Amino acid sequence: MESRSREPAGTYVVSDIDELRALLDSKRVVILRMLAEESLTVKQLADRMGLVPASVHYHVKVLERSGLVALVEVKEKSGILEKYYRSIAREFQVDPSLGSTPEAPGLALDALIRDMRSAVNHLQQIDEADPFINVQLVNVNLSRDEAARFAVRLHELAAEFRVADEPSAREAYSLALALYPCAPRLTRHAGEEDNAGDGEERCDEPPRD
Repeated sequence: MESRSREPAGTYVVSDIDELRALLDSKRVVILRMLAEESLTVKQLADRMGLVPASVHYHVKVLERSGLVALVEVKEKSGILEKYYRSIAREFQVDPSLGSTPEAPGLALDALIRDMRSAVNHLQQIDEADPFINVQLVNVNLSRDEAARFAVRLHELAAEFRVADEPSAREAYSLALALYPCAPRLTRHAGEEDNAGDGEERCDEPPRD
């Protein structure tokens, strides 16, 4: 039967909006990582991920249409065709120029929201009295240059988190980092009175006893 021996490239740069759309899904990221290690069928992927084959088949087809995975082998077993897929690369990097396209910011934030909703569902299903979770949400006024400086530090933190992977660990954690524009905070100008003590609590200070 059909066979195409293909070892994944080291790194692939995602430079197309359709590729980015396919990449921005936590399940598809897991699939890409698994297929970077070895060629697998949809059934094998589904068994290892604990998902139904129909769901995994959908995600694999999205990745195949976008060119991020390829059909590398077809075997016949008991009259059934087994299709083996492989990732085209071991690591995927997003071309920074995609950030200037109109769809990219919305796609990235949508992916982040979907992943967090999936995490909430997971927490509701597991029997753990005190799960470890740390959430920080901060809104400040910054210049674009200063925001870019923080973005570099976030990228470094994400890289550090990625290499800390412990395959033998029983638990798994996601690190969600997002730096994005929002409505500017109102700031006091010189000479204006601070009304924080008149019963109103400022959002950037802890409540007073």
